Amino acid sequence: MLSEIEIKYLQSRIDGVLQERRVSDWQRNFLLDMRLKVERYGTRTRFSEKQFATLKRLTSVDGNAELLPIYNRPKSPQPRRPRYWWLSYREQKFLIFAMMLVVITISSFARQISDNYGDASWSIGKNVTSSLRNFSVTDGDTIKMDDGTRIRLVGFNTPEKFEPRCDKERQLGIQATKRLVEIVSSGRSAVTKVACSCKPGTEGTNKCNYGRSCGILTVDGRDVGRTLIDEGLAVSFVCGSSGCPPTPRPWCG
Repeated sequence: MLSEIEIKYLQSRIDGVLQERRVSDWQRNFLLDMRLKVERYGTRTRFSEKQFATLKRLTSVDGNAELLPIYNRPKSPQPRRPRYWWLSYREQKFLIFAMMLVVITISSFARQISDNYGDASWSIGKNVTSSLRNFSVTDGDTIKMDDGTRIRLVGFNTPEKFEPRCDKERQLGIQATKRLVEIVSSGRSAVTKVACSCKPGTEGTNKCNYGRSCGILTVDGRDVGRTLIDEGLAVSFVCGSSGCPPTPRPWCG
């Protein structure tokens, strides 16, 4: 399993390769699939040996595979569960305390690295532009900020890939998700939080947009929704001040 630092490193390497545009169509699709897999499962992501070998080769620079040292771990037998019966009760308590201290120290160090080398902080009501992303893509019209905030992008609707009404919608939903990952990997992203079209007093609850916040995502100044609509992977979906019309889902006929 991967650590948070390894996840961010792998995401940045994949984004770097996608932006260079020196890969074939199947390599781009493979990298996008791996990007989505990492974003969905996070530190629980597992790769097959073949996936790992291909990923390592594609994300190396000038054929130097040693640029991925944190993933190049030799396999070792599963260690036996340690036995602490020879420790006294006081020694066991001290050992537990020491382990907790190590975990806290490592977490603090990882957070410091993220603050220094990750995205700029995301502020409500302000455009935040940076060369790196501070969010992950959930589907074609939903993103998740690093702080856990789920953002429903407004102005458009994409096909559902998690609860589709037909197989065609599921396929288009996967395609829209991959395309959004590709778009945000190609330029500088900016997220602006806006008020949701809900009844007064319900925003932030499950009665308003399933508890999600609302926002606009642009890449190099262009609304991603406009791009997805132009490419046939989304339809316009404009709400009023306190409510929305029926969600358009024309993909199943």
